Amino acid sequence: MLIMVTGAACGIGACIIEQAIQSGHSVIAADMNAEGLAKRWANQSAVRCETLDVRDNDQWQALFQRLASDQVKVDVLINGAGVLRSGRTGDLDSKDINLTLDVNVKGVIFGTNAAAAHMLSSGHRGHIINIGSLASLCAVPGNAVYATSKFAVRGFSIAAAGDLRRHGIAVSLVGPGPVKTAMLEQQRGDDNSALTFASSRALTPEDVAQAVLGPVLKKQPLEYFLPWQDKLLGRLSNAVPTFFLRMTRRAVERGRKNFESDNFR
Repeated sequence: MLIMVTGAACGIGACIIEQAIQSGHSVIAADMNAEGLAKRWANQSAVRCETLDVRDNDQWQALFQRLASDQVKVDVLINGAGVLRSGRTGDLDSKDINLTLDVNVKGVIFGTNAAAAHMLSSGHRGHIINIGSLASLCAVPGNAVYATSKFAVRGFSIAAAGDLRRHGIAVSLVGPGPVKTAMLEQQRGDDNSALTFASSRALTPEDVAQAVLGPVLKKQPLEYFLPWQDKLLGRLSNAVPTFFLRMTRRAVERGRKNFESDNFR
């Protein structure tokens, strides 16, 4: 199976690639950080590195044109590239807004669209996995724009699944809670991000990779959230947002206490 992963130079994307290689898959590693890609994957024969800015639709189209010219068929696209910039409404930076929506939303839409066209034109079944977040269910104060982007990814993924299922192309949304990556580290001690640390623990990139390459890849669910405890709370918060907002005061205090917790390191 040939799997393409964006955000491949570090974090969850890199961990997914490592486990995919161990499972015998071939991988296309895509990231805008060409140096990081080369440093991490240059010596892996099972990995083809492609420099890609997910915000640029022309680059997506050119990449799939190159693959088609090389008679390469992508079986699975994992849209893993993402950014987070914290901030509260009334004090949001326009550059942070544009970056977050361009990478997290447009990047997923451009990638899904290009991969779907590639799969449709080659006439083979495929699977597109979009990395969302528990923030796809909980509109987290302090990370309003990030939550907006992940809500959008969820909505788009559901609609795209409806568009593509009759063609044998599955679309899955994976929504992890906080994960021990550089993105989590940049939030440590940031009061705007206290709710991120209100969970009982942070996942590891390996936890997410195992979910993606295990039950998600095999069963092709429409949505898969983890850990299960936070998933239940997220579903309730999504259904009754007033309940969620009432909980946030205590949760913020718990999150502040957890900034230095071993469960988040």
